[in-house]
Amino acid sequence: MEEKMNAAANTPTTEQKKSSGSSARALRTLEMRYQPVFDVHLNMAIDFLVTLRINDRKMGVLLQDAFFPVAEKSNQICELNKWTVEEGCDAILRCQKREADVNRLIVPISKKYLSKPYCVKQLVKVVESKGVEPDKFCFNISESIYAAEQAQVAETIKQLRDYGFVVSIDDFGVEYTSLSHLGMYNVDYIGIDGSLLDDIMTEERVQNRMQGIIEFCKKIEAQTRIHGVNTPEQAALLRTLGADQMLGDLYGKPIAERSIKI
Repeated sequence: MEEKMNAAANTPTTEQKKSSGSSARALRTLEMRYQPVFDVHLNMAIDFLVTLRINDRKMGVLLQDAFFPVAEKSNQICELNKWTVEEGCDAILRCQKREADVNRLIVPISKKYLSKPYCVKQLVKVVESKGVEPDKFCFNISESIYAAEQAQVAETIKQLRDYGFVVSIDDFGVEYTSLSHLGMYNVDYIGIDGSLLDDIMTEERVQNRMQGIIEFCKKIEAQTRIHGVNTPEQAALLRTLGADQMLGDLYGKPIAERSIKI
């Protein structure tokens, strides 16, 4: 698996993919999938959460949860994050050509990449060279940011937002449950894990907890993106509680780029 990640991470651009024989063959196994995200205010699913997967002839399909930890052990994750934005730009432009405009891609970004002093400069260069507006991207960060990383990550987030990118902290409810932890960072969205929806249709205390989280996010000027919304009843309840975005089986599973239709 690590050899596969080396091949993927060492070929960061679409142009290089086309011009490099063996690297191109390796990178063709790395694919992006797009899960529709429903925006309550726009009443449409026009944002897409990006996930990656590797198609390997020997090991089959590897989801990003399987190979990201391998890449995190080195700077491969930084190259992988950069490649995702490059490929995301190309996907946005291809969709525009066939009149399937994408409002925004929500792409994973690692804490390791955010801690690099060159992170913002690289990402700005990518979107400027591709001719894509920065607000077409929301960089999605795992919530587990250690104390030693906080200052640099917070500064990088500020620089990204100042340039025009959107930033979110995801997976609230998985590793940490402290609302004060979320208040340390100025971001645009807070992603709420679907596990916090368990029993929400039958338990008032669960509804109150969700409403409290949503209200706290509003106080720190962040919108909420709730995962795991699978039924119309859940969606209707979350609307009344003030949710801003939702995704889950109700709105569609991850799809290939060619299947994006807006």
